[in-house]
Amino acid sequence: MAAEEAPVARLRVHNSGGELLELVLEPYGSDHWLAPGETFVVWTIGSADGPPWSGTTYGNEPFEVDHRPGSVTVHFNGHHGYVADLGGHEVECGHRRPDGASA
Repeated sequence: MAAEEAPVARLRVHNSGGELLELVLEPYGSDHWLAPGETFVVWTIGSADGPPWSGTTYGNEPFEVDHRPGSVTVHFNGHHGYVADLGGHEVECGHRRPDGASA
């Protein structure tokens, strides 16, 4: 019997506003700033054995999202998570962070 592959979930985050939008990835606390019109993709990799999204608060959900003016926090519930551009390239913590913004 072949081993099951770990599930992968993706969540697109688009900045429809006219100013930078902070995207915070939890539980890492990493910040990634989207320019107006820009889209990032948050990825999480779950577990192939047992519940795939073990970090979830409500049932079997790969993500939890919280929005505040100028900021979106995405909490991934898999074993690993990261932020990428639409081409699949990882976006580093602090990407486009404005001067004076807390890290």
